[in-house]
Amino acid sequence: MESGASSLPEPAAPPAGRDWSELPLDALVQVFARLGPVEILMGSGLVCRSWLQAAQEPELWRAVDMAEHKVVEEMKGDVLCKMAKVAVERSKGNLEVFLGKYFVTDELLKYIADRSPSVKILSLISCQEVSNKGFTELITKSPLLEDLSLELCPKIGCRNMYEATGKACPQLKRFSLRRECFRFSLNYSRRVAETLGIAVMRELRSLTLVSSNITNDELGAILDGCPRLETLCLRDCYKVIADGALRAKCARIKTLTLPDDYERQ
Repeated sequence: MESGASSLPEPAAPPAGRDWSELPLDALVQVFARLGPVEILMGSGLVCRSWLQAAQEPELWRAVDMAEHKVVEEMKGDVLCKMAKVAVERSKGNLEVFLGKYFVTDELLKYIADRSPSVKILSLISCQEVSNKGFTELITKSPLLEDLSLELCPKIGCRNMYEATGKACPQLKRFSLRRECFRFSLNYSRRVAETLGIAVMRELRSLTLVSSNITNDELGAILDGCPRLETLCLRDCYKVIADGALRAKCARIKTLTLPDDYERQ
């Protein structure tokens, strides 16, 4: 039995009217692909033997989105962690996309890191229990990472960690970081100069910073360190002064949004 399976929700009853268990495997896989991983884990893949067989096909578990489904708001974190572990196991090492909200922990990230060397997209939203240690555990084992989003994760972040991310993930092309409003943040002091670590992410094409305490000098270092940067979005970054010198330095950026641009909207 897969880890955590005994704690998952009871399976739903099969639809009436036809024997869905007789569908060929490839057809069932297509149906489950439309349902998505959360619905499968909620019980759709446990109705009968043929459904369970289809639900274990690794191709269904390349992308695991556990951020948008309503159950993320309703279920206990430990249950969601067990569901996520089942998804990781079923991917058979082929997990490429993981999106998590609220429930993610350091222990879960380590679990993913030890079993998923092919992660390309990672998004963590409001994950209060994830620290630099747990995050680094995954990042240092994700050399193929291309897209990283960290939104309102207060325990993740410092210059050294971003530098480590840039070195461990040489293919990183998109990075989005949203902080709590830095002017009211209890973590303000340790956020100073943290964005300088982003300058190590040399292959970045797109960078979004929201409520960061980045300064003009730090932004200049990022522009120098990320020569391929094409899209730059700075929102509620109140230390950035969009003067002529800064705009001139950003002239090569194809899509540029500075804090002043939001104020004029």
